[in-house]
Amino acid sequence: MILYKYYSFNSGKSALESERVGFRTPTHFNDPFEASVIEGKSFTKDRIQKTLNNIAILSLTRNPLNSLMWAHYGDEHKGFVIGYEVENSFFKCKESNLIPVHKGNVIYTKTKPFLKTSTRETTNLCNAIDGIYDEEDHQTKELIDHLFLNKDTIWSYEEEVRIVKRVDSIIMETHKYWENPYNRYSIPSKEIRPGYSKETIPGLKIYDHQVKIKEVYLGARNSYIKDKDECIAELLTKVQKQGAKVYAVSVENKSWNLAKTLIKSL
Repeated sequence: MILYKYYSFNSGKSALESERVGFRTPTHFNDPFEASVIEGKSFTKDRIQKTLNNIAILSLTRNPLNSLMWAHYGDEHKGFVIGYEVENSFFKCKESNLIPVHKGNVIYTKTKPFLKTSTRETTNLCNAIDGIYDEEDHQTKELIDHLFLNKDTIWSYEEEVRIVKRVDSIIMETHKYWENPYNRYSIPSKEIRPGYSKETIPGLKIYDHQVKIKEVYLGARNSYIKDKDECIAELLTKVQKQGAKVYAVSVENKSWNLAKTLIKSL
């Protein structure tokens, strides 16, 4: 199965070069209502902040030809959409993902599905996010899904599918946690101890594991479309050789739709 990520021009270049994907902490999302559907007696502002800082989310979509998405997330049609193969353990592994890709369909609701939780339920939820997790505790699993997979219907145009990762685990030694390539993110820093990682952009965790690129879409205003940018041509040639299909996106004359044209050679 292929799911898609919209990128600005510069971010798309980096994603094509590295073949890696970035997960964001919810506190850096553009929606201030993110993860606001649960309230518990012990779920204080400080506890919420700590909990959200131990979460990273990758937002993908089913549709690479959404004009509004291109305008909002594709650098006003100057960027890229990259289609990733998500049928792999990096996205599906239960040990590395609180919410794996096959469980990550976002639910859009007109009425906010607000829940009040007991102290026990809230404690179990926070513990699960921190790494103390009972696989048989289905109620807590449902609370995690409820917390991260509900959004207002105004966002439904995004057709979002999420993968939610736990950033760290309090029950594992940090160096052992980083040994799993599905848990390591960003560039290892020489300034801190080996086996640790740091963010190069606040809130963005670029995971070490490389993901197979299946499709690339060039926005209607992408510089390669306009100017045949040589640097972009080299990147696109590389992904073509690895089996990816590359499409040029254009504006249809007789409708409000976007069209795609396969680029066979560069």
